Amino acid sequence: MSKTIIIFFGPPGSGKGTQAEMLAKKTAWQKISTGDLLRVEVAAGTKLGKLADRYMKAGKLVPDKLIIGLVEKSLKRKVSGFIFDGFPRNSKQLSQLLALFKKVLKKNDVVYAFDVAVSDKEVCERLGQRRMCACGKVYHLSYNPPINDGLCDICGGKLFVRNDDKPKVISHRLKVYHKQGAPILNYWKRQGKLIAIDGERPIVKIHNDILEKLKGLKLI
Repeated sequence: MSKTIIIFFGPPGSGKGTQAEMLAKKTAWQKISTGDLLRVEVAAGTKLGKLADRYMKAGKLVPDKLIIGLVEKSLKRKVSGFIFDGFPRNSKQLSQLLALFKKVLKKNDVVYAFDVAVSDKEVCERLGQRRMCACGKVYHLSYNPPINDGLCDICGGKLFVRNDDKPKVISHRLKVYHKQGAPILNYWKRQGKLIAIDGERPIVKIHNDILEKLKGLKLI
């Protein structure tokens, strides 16, 4: 059985995670989010999980070698496809992932990259209007505002702006994304495997566009 690998790229706030989740539900392909993989391993108390937990508790980044180990473990599962959400993030991770693909993928397996394109202006608009409550509920002042201004509908708590959603932080995150993401997108473009998706449309329309692209490639 051949496998389909879809890698979602896009700036912060592009909605790539939402699209990856929707595609996973539609196709039954397994979504691979390194953050999710880490949480599962930590909760299960595995050797990898314990090692990762030590790095996270110390406030350090989990080494790429450990991340790749988790990805390899997932790719060995007997499913018809995988969807990568937010990985790889830089050229080093791309090189490691390509080496892993050579190791575990077969000749008939296919890999495509989807770039959910959103302008910097749109990213700033989306993230800048996001509000959060300590209970975990997330709002958007334009698309999903609270009933009472500044207060959570669920618990009545005071809403706040996450540090990641503050203007200076958003600007920095975008600079990092463009610097680190450009070489990755260029690689897939050179391979003829990069598919551009207009991310500045309603969620359902973006999802349907992705499905149409996959149908055109005869992958679904």
